[in-house]
Amino acid sequence: MDRSQPASSNLMDIHNRLIADVLTRYRTLMMLATVQAEGERNNATPETMAVAGISMKMEFDGLYSSIKELLALSRRIKELWVFGPLGKGDPDHQAREAQLDRDVAQVSSLLNGIEAADMKALAERHGGVWARLSKDTPELPPTSATAATGHGGR
Repeated sequence: MDRSQPASSNLMDIHNRLIADVLTRYRTLMMLATVQAEGERNNATPETMAVAGISMKMEFDGLYSSIKELLALSRRIKELWVFGPLGKGDPDHQAREAQLDRDVAQVSSLLNGIEAADMKALAERHGGVWARLSKDTPELPPTSATAATGHGGR
């Protein structure tokens, strides 16, 4: 890998090479599949068909390995994007990361509020009371309903 170029350009070069290889192999497969219908010649001899069959198998194997390499490259790019250096060179990266964290916290609180309202309405419809528990809130003492049933909420 050339150290003077960023890693992303090398990955794009590999991606472009693999795409070109896949397209070339597919084109060759299509040409081999239609070898007996070329022009006005009759290419349906057993020898021609055997050579075409062997060539098709070799091209298909090459196509298969190129597609596997392309999928592995795709996975590598995704890993670099999520866990690695891709996107870290962007000067606005930290600002966007902070904004994303704020947005996630806001959406989370909105969803928790909706859930709390639904649970409170459900409890009140059935004659109960509902309150959200948090980790730093001590457990409430048993009410008369839980004392009568013997299920202290556990």
